[in-house]
Amino acid sequence: MIGLMFLIFAVCMILAIPVGFSIAISATAFLFFDAGIPIFSIVQKMIDGINSFSYLALPLFVLSGAIMVYGATPRLMRFANMLLGRLPGGIGAAGCLGCGFFGAISGSGVATTASVGAIVGPEMVRQGYDKGFVASLLAASGTLGLVIPPSVCMVVYSQNASCSIGDMFLAGFIPGILAELLLAVLSVVIAKRRKYQQVDVGVTNAREAIAITLDAFLPLLMPVIILGGTMSGVCTATESAAVAVVYAFVLAKFVYREMTWDDLYRTLVNSAKSSASILFIISASTPFGWVLTLENVTTTVSNAVFAVVKSPILVYAAVVLILIILGTFMESFTIIILTTPIFLPIVTAIGVDPVAYGLVLMFCICIGGVTPPLAVCLFTACKIVKIRIEQAIPDVFMVLGVLLLVTILLMVFPQIALFLPSIAGT
Repeated sequence: MIGLMFLIFAVCMILAIPVGFSIAISATAFLFFDAGIPIFSIVQKMIDGINSFSYLALPLFVLSGAIMVYGATPRLMRFANMLLGRLPGGIGAAGCLGCGFFGAISGSGVATTASVGAIVGPEMVRQGYDKGFVASLLAASGTLGLVIPPSVCMVVYSQNASCSIGDMFLAGFIPGILAELLLAVLSVVIAKRRKYQQVDVGVTNAREAIAITLDAFLPLLMPVIILGGTMSGVCTATESAAVAVVYAFVLAKFVYREMTWDDLYRTLVNSAKSSASILFIISASTPFGWVLTLENVTTTVSNAVFAVVKSPILVYAAVVLILIILGTFMESFTIIILTTPIFLPIVTAIGVDPVAYGLVLMFCICIGGVTPPLAVCLFTACKIVKIRIEQAIPDVFMVLGVLLLVTILLMVFPQIALFLPSIAGT
């Protein structure tokens, strides 16, 4: 029966049925053919799946990131450009840094790629950068919005793995910053080799530098507010997300005055649509996961893996390889919800911390975000610089190498992720 459920799921995906409906249909089919379980159980499980106070943080983080586009992104980019723009390949490095700043606000890889890419991408092309390299760099930098807190994907993983959202947020800082810095270094190295021209950052004196820094100060406070509230115990992650929405609105509407009431209405509608899509996938995945638990699939898969592979390192490597492959054609929330009940018990059995595994999972999803055929971040970046995705293929392997390197480092040295949670004592 489990085989039939996965077969129906695969057929639905091949027929291009939206992933949420594909999951719901396959789980419903299982219950339909299993006479021992009432069919209406699927509705109860779907409601239970999103009936959580923690999940309220998800639409709030989506909304706060969408609002911060009005005024915050250009200021963050000017600040990043001031810091790195004078280097060879500096505008690319500034784009990586800008993605890191914006990723800490939006928590979305696609939103980060689109927002920062729309500013940096055309300027890099104008200065003679190869479009394939521009698209690859922006896609890889943008997808790290999943890693740099607050991340919507981390909220979903924390719920499914029963681990602290605060720990996941703290754990994402060092790996996310490390990956962005390595991508910035890659931009500098490639710029020197291909002789890309340097950009005039337009900062001539200390007064201008101070003005740009002060202008970016308020947007940079966003992650401090979110993490500070969560880590101090003053508020939960969900309450911090609500504070972030209010803060973002005050900046966009009253401080920078770049958001009109019409802009606010459109932002609310678009954020509601995005959040509803994500929450429906989570809701539909709940009965799917329940069926897997009911049929003892986790234990079966674990026993099969350990029967074939004895080395813990090879077990971990096999799990990561499967996650990367899934990431190339499956949506991020689906991967988290469907694989966590199966793979988390396997990796914890070999001594891997759930938080460290969560960061490895995030990076596997990031790799999938820039690897065809799904490659949502790469598609977004290619659209910005107006090329077909195949034109980015030669250059995309370089940025994939950077993401894969950080993933391997996290597997071998999980302390990279666990250092901040350990000193915070959470």
